[in-house]
Amino acid sequence: MRALVQLYTSVLKKHQITTNMFTTGTVFLLGDLISQQLIEERGKEHQVERTVRSVAVGTVYIAPFVTFIYNFADKLFGPSLALKAALRKMAVIAMFSPLTSAGYIAVNNLFQGKPVSETLQKWRYDLPTIVLNGYKVWLPTHFFLLTVVPLRHRMFISNFVGVLWTGYLTYAANKAISPENLDKQGTQDEGH
Repeated sequence: MRALVQLYTSVLKKHQITTNMFTTGTVFLLGDLISQQLIEERGKEHQVERTVRSVAVGTVYIAPFVTFIYNFADKLFGPSLALKAALRKMAVIAMFSPLTSAGYIAVNNLFQGKPVSETLQKWRYDLPTIVLNGYKVWLPTHFFLLTVVPLRHRMFISNFVGVLWTGYLTYAANKAISPENLDKQGTQDEGH
C-alpha cells in the first residue's frame, strides 16, 4: 500500500491536473454506479450512457475546476495548515461550491442535449437543496483536509468522500423536477 501511495504522489507532483482528472473520473464512475444501483435500484436497467456522461463531466469539468479552487486558495493564503488559514480557504471553497454543483448540472444537461430552460428549472428548484447538502458534507471534510492534509494529497482524500457525494449528486442531477415544484411555478407565473 505504501508503494502505491508513493507512486500516486510521484505522478501527482508531475501531472497534477491529469492525475486529478483520472481519479475524479473514477470517483464519478463509482458514484453513478452507487446512484443507479443502490439508490435508484435500476439493476439491469442501468443507463450506461448516463454513467459515461457522469464520468465525462467529472473528468473535464469537476476535476480541473476543483483543482483550480484548491490551488487558488493555497496561493491566496499559503500552504499553512494553521486554523486561521484553513478557515479562510474554507470560505473561498464555500464561495465556489454553488458553481461546482450548478456547473455539473449545466454540463450534464448540455451533454444530454436538454434545453437551457430545463437547466434553469433544475437550478431554481433543485440547486439550493444540492448546495445545502454539499455544505453539510464538504465543509467538515474541507476543514479536515485544510487543517491536516498537505495540498498534494487533498484531491486524493476528498475523492473518497466524493464517491458517496457523487452518488447523491448524479441522482439529484438526473432525477426529474418534482410535479409539486412545477405546479408552484405555474401558479407563480399565473399570479404575475
